[in-house]
Amino acid sequence: MSNKQEIDELKTALLKAKQDIEKLSKVKSDFISIISHELRTPLTSIKESLSLVLDELTGPLNEEQKRFLTMTRSNIDKLTNIIMDVLDFSRLDSGRIMMHKRKGDVNKIIENIHAVMADSAKRKNLQFNLEFSDGMEPVWFDPERIGQVLKSLVSNAIKFNEENGKIKISSSKQYINGKQVIKVSVEDTGIGISNDEMKGLFEQFEPVDTSMTRRHSGVGLGLVISKGIIQLHGGDIWVESKRETGSKFIFTLPIYKKDNEFNFLLDEALERARYAGLKSVMIIFRIKNQRDDTEKNRSRLEGIIRSVVRGPEDKVVRHRGGKSIVVMAGTDRCGAMKIIERLKVNVGMPLYYGIAVYPDEAGDNKEDLIKKAERELESKENSL
Repeated sequence: MSNKQEIDELKTALLKAKQDIEKLSKVKSDFISIISHELRTPLTSIKESLSLVLDELTGPLNEEQKRFLTMTRSNIDKLTNIIMDVLDFSRLDSGRIMMHKRKGDVNKIIENIHAVMADSAKRKNLQFNLEFSDGMEPVWFDPERIGQVLKSLVSNAIKFNEENGKIKISSSKQYINGKQVIKVSVEDTGIGISNDEMKGLFEQFEPVDTSMTRRHSGVGLGLVISKGIIQLHGGDIWVESKRETGSKFIFTLPIYKKDNEFNFLLDEALERARYAGLKSVMIIFRIKNQRDDTEKNRSRLEGIIRSVVRGPEDKVVRHRGGKSIVVMAGTDRCGAMKIIERLKVNVGMPLYYGIAVYPDEAGDNKEDLIKKAERELESKENSL
């Protein structure tokens, strides 16, 4: 057998092995998803029934009965949270989790989590404070998922803190490793973490092994999931801690500027389309008359376009140094034309536009997709 034949056979074998692994991974992920759903359904029913009993709608209860039923409901909540952690971990592990990002103020999410977790902190007599810096900028993030990360970090800070301790959530805009980011930290005065324990803290099934962690059992996935969520946002997460002096968990979210923001959102739009097996369209708009092409008019046009675009995952962003305005929408060319028809009614100024559709007109090549839309734009054949 020649070397070429051996190489070809090896390639075939490796390809088959890869396909088998991907198939097994999908089977595992689907199994976990089904089991999680099957477990959550009866748990929800049990919790609702317990709530009816605890509210004494089925008859009066004595204090001892209330205590045991309240304990049961609390353990149902813990079990539900574990199931959700396992499901999230499975989705992250298989690459089947998508972030639903919007541009917004992280401080609002921090304030929401503070309000939600305040009672839990109060029950341990913990001071729970917020500290916001000036000059914060809006960033792209999934509010639900970043809220999940913050809730996990604050829960740990409460759990591993002593009575009368302190917790502080802070945020600021910083330059880290040459990149502009929003930095969020959750700091506590709890038991702290040794250097050896920190090494595996964000790894699978590596909860810190202390007497306190054993009193608060779990599967050790909260930090693993948090790391996966932050990485899918293009950020970093780490911890600074010493034994008996408390811990500070820190994560960052990138601040994207103009064309960097455009590339980031386009990559996400194409990834979402690939994941769901759908089409994605890019529409580039530019003001037709040079004398009207001012930043004031571009900003007004951007606002009008945002009011016209309706899809929950559709995005409006600047391109080419801010001179062009781009819509990325989960639709096809026909859907793009409907967006343009709605825009005609509201825009009040002449525009050129260019359209490109993924995957019909560019396949997986992002640059070809951009060139296709820009060629249509520069041809000046499409206008409104």
